[in-house]
Order: sequence, then C-alpha cells, then structure tokens
Amino acid sequence: MAVLNSPRVPDTSRNRWLVVLAYLLTAGVGAISVSADFRHSDEAMAMLARERGAVLFRLVELTRDWNAQHGGVYVPVSEFGQPNPYLEHPRRDLVTKDGTRLTMINPAYMTRQIAEIAEKVEGVKYHITSLKPIRPANQADAWETESLAMFETGRQRERLSLVETDGVPVYRYMAPLFVKQPCLKCHETQGYQLGQVRGGISVGMPAADALKVRDEQRQRALLVTGGASLTVALLLHFIIARARRHFVALQELATGQEQLIVDRTQALSQANVSLQAEVEERKRRENALLIAGAVMQNAAEGIVVIDGERRVIDVNPAFTVISGYRPNEVIGVPAINLVREGGDAEAVAEIRRHLHDKGYWHGELWGIRKGGQLFPLQAAIARIGEAQVGVGRYVVTFSDITERKENEAQLQYRASVDPLTGLANRSTFDERLQHVLAQAGRHQSGFALMYVDLDRFKPVNDQYGHAVGDELLIEVARRLRAAVRDSDVVARLGGDEFAVIATCAGSPERVEEIARRIVADLAVPYALGVAIIDVSASLGVAIFPGHGTQADELKRHADQALYEAKDAGRNTYRVYAA
Repeated sequence: MAVLNSPRVPDTSRNRWLVVLAYLLTAGVGAISVSADFRHSDEAMAMLARERGAVLFRLVELTRDWNAQHGGVYVPVSEFGQPNPYLEHPRRDLVTKDGTRLTMINPAYMTRQIAEIAEKVEGVKYHITSLKPIRPANQADAWETESLAMFETGRQRERLSLVETDGVPVYRYMAPLFVKQPCLKCHETQGYQLGQVRGGISVGMPAADALKVRDEQRQRALLVTGGASLTVALLLHFIIARARRHFVALQELATGQEQLIVDRTQALSQANVSLQAEVEERKRRENALLIAGAVMQNAAEGIVVIDGERRVIDVNPAFTVISGYRPNEVIGVPAINLVREGGDAEAVAEIRRHLHDKGYWHGELWGIRKGGQLFPLQAAIARIGEAQVGVGRYVVTFSDITERKENEAQLQYRASVDPLTGLANRSTFDERLQHVLAQAGRHQSGFALMYVDLDRFKPVNDQYGHAVGDELLIEVARRLRAAVRDSDVVARLGGDEFAVIATCAGSPERVEEIARRIVADLAVPYALGVAIIDVSASLGVAIFPGHGTQADELKRHADQALYEAKDAGRNTYRVYAA
C-alpha cells in the first residue's frame, strides 16, 4: 500500500547533546564549588598560621623590648650563657664580690637562645635578621631579604608564605623590628634612626599537621560535592528524558493521525511502535531510579528526604550511623526536631528564605544524636520542585564535623594557655586585662592587678633539675587558682612569674586580704616526688582606678610594688604607693 507521508524521526542527536550539556554544566558547577571549598580551607589554614606566627613574633618582640628597656641583663657564665663576641659594651663581663663571672645578655642574644629552646620543644624556628647584621649568622636569606624590602617600602607590615624546606612543608612568618628608643643605646652608631626598620624576626612553623587537616577537608568537599553533582546530573538527565518522551509521544500521535487517513492497519502498526518506545522509556526510568537509590544507599554522608510539609520521608544508612536513629524512629517526624532546640527561629527563617529565593542552602548546624547528644554538622539543603519529580521535596545531605571542630578548638586552646600549667598565657592575660578594664570603666567598679614572683626558685632548678621545677610551678598554679574566685583571672607570664586579676575586689582591705592569703598559701612547703621544697612568693598590687586607669600604668605600678616586696625581704606583699 502506498504511503502518503513518511513519519518524522525524533532528533536523537540533539537529545544526546542536551544530556551531555547537562552533565558538563553540573560538572562545571561542582568544580567551581570544590575550588571555592579548597580556597576557603587554604585561607583558613593560612589565617591560623598567620595568627600563630604573629603571637610567637609578638612574644619574642616583647621579650626583646623588655631586655632593651633594662639595657641588657646579666647571667652567670655557663655552657648556656657564654659571652657574646659580637657585643661591644664596656661592662659586658663582670665579676661579683663572691667571684661569680657574669656576662651581659643583649636582646639579640636572648632571642637566639629562645629560638634554640623553641626549636627543640615546639619545632618552631626563629631567625633574627638585620639590614646591617653584626653577626654573620644574622644575614637574611633570599626570602627574608625580599620581606625586608617590602617592610622598608611600607608595602607590607607582615608576611606569611608556605614553603618547602628540605622536603618538609613549613609556614614562614616574618614581621619587622622597628628602631625604638632603648635600641639606640647600642645601634645608634650604625646610623639607625628612631622608627626605622632595623630588621625582622622570621618564624618557621611546621605545616604538616595543618596541611593534613586541609587535605581531609578537601576530601570531604570532593565527596559531598561529587555526590550532590551526580544527584543533580541524574535528575537533569531524568528531566531531559521525560521531556523527550513527551515530545516523541506528541510526534507519534500526529503521525498516527495522518496514517489513520491512509490506512487503519498502518495506524495500528504505528501504535505498536509507540508502545515499544514506552516500554523502553520505562526501562530507562527504572535504571535511573536504581542508580539514584544506589547513590543514596552507599553515600558516606547522611541523606534525609523531606516532603513539602517538612517531615522526614526517607533516610539513608549513613544517617543512622551518624545520628543513631533508625528509619522507623524518624520517618514522619518534623525535620526541625532533629536539630538543637527545634532550631533557632531566626536561623530557620533565613534558611527558608534562602531555599525560596535560590533553591538551596548550605552551612553549619547542631544535630541531635539519639540520646540527646549534640554534634556539629555541615549540611546542604536542595529543593526539588514538583516539575522535577511530580511533588515538592527537599534533600538534605550532611556530615559530622566534630573532629574538625575539636581540632580547631585545640589549636585555639594551645594559642591561649600556658602549656605547662594550663593557666592563661601572656597574650591571653593582656586581652583579659583590657576586657576587665573596659568592664570596670563601664560599671564604675574596681579591681586589683597582682604580680606574683617565686622566691628562691632558681636554686630548686639547679639542685633538683627542671622536671622538679616544672612540678613546682604546676603546684603553684593550682594553689593560685584555689586562692581566688572562679571569675578571677590567673596567668603565667613566664618562668616563675605569675599574675592575678581580682575582679570586683571591693575595698582595699579586701584586696589585702586576698594578697595575704596568696602569700600564705604559696609559703606552705611543697611535698614533691623527690623532696619537700620550701619556697615562698613576693607579691605586688596595683588597684584600679586609684593606681592607674590604663593597662601599662597598672602593670608598671604592680611591678614596682613587687620589687618593693622583694626589697622588704620577700615572702610578703606590697600595695603600690605613689
């Protein structure tokens, strides 16, 4: 039988290109997201390294300033303190009345000794450099020379670089040293002027641990983004396939109507072709659903599917592993009940606005494990509209970031406390002092700053060794903490030097009562592992606002009172008197 019109064949090549384009677009978006996550993790690691480098630099700089302000300090000549051959000073070497040889330790020499200790204990390398070095070992290397040039021109105030030294990754941090008034005592003959860049201190910090954390974050980002990209690509593939099916059906219907005019038999034949196409399409749709199901079942991240009323309708095995809830315990439950206290109202509103405007949201939340335990999680929420699956849905993917948070908290803790005693370190003490000053000024209240220094601590180290000295310092810290209130601040400033901020101390009589208690508690003999150690402490007090309203002023007066207590025979306290 003659055929009047041949049926039009759907353009399958165009459909294939649409599918390829969908996968390429999804891969491109995923690559951009991964790149952003990589950049964020790199910036976070660099920021932590920069902060740590700045703290270490500041500690050394303050130590040098203290030494310079005192015009150098004398120590007994020993294997740890030999005369500095590069120091030109008329009184570099002295001999005490009892015959002890003393030599002057200038700021640069002190910095080198601190650097040697830091490298042995923490693995941190310090290098003091100078534009006009007196000591050949202070000659700047290429990186330091480039940094000093930047400092001189004012282009940068500090510099951080990730470099590889002997095959080991290292964060190098450097900041300039400026000529200050005490510095001119020794360096004016070199042509330096006040305020000029005299040199710098380079800090080298091992980066292996930080890079390991960064690599773990990158792996998680790759897994999360890859899973999400694959899911989106499959959904786009499903949409394109469904649209093509409708197009084919409409085209076949038009062809069938034309063929019906020619011959009913040919129409029936065309119907059979259409039915076969439907069967094939259903098969393809079932394979796509199987793939999506396999992704959900095998994903390492927790996945929760939520309906339009924001109730849980499905979870994957990883959800149960992370949260402890079995599927039958959460299906039908409002999803908001699975985060802390039902979720912060303002935060929930922001998430809903973001989903409404952009169709997705990602960020950090606090999840609730079975049993009520809270844990931090990194979550991403995507909205799947009715046009895509026939009904409104939300897909939530999340991962437990407890370990990452603990690592961040540990790094923060190490940067803020004294590693031996667990007390606040010098930088944390300075921050707390500024905070207490602001609070006291705002509320018109008083507080006391106390400097505590152990008497005869060096003989303990000399006789029993540094291990016993450290044990003694730990016990001193415990007694200081027990002698004051929980709201008070106790810090170790270095060596056997401690400080206390007695907040809301009230009257001067109350301050002296606290000072007497501390002196008495620290004078009680210490029963340590090797012997009973008998030491005491001297204490200096400055009271806000009578003895000063600024941090430097209070520190200076408390330090002056401390020296008066030592001059009075030690084992006592003195309150600053103008």
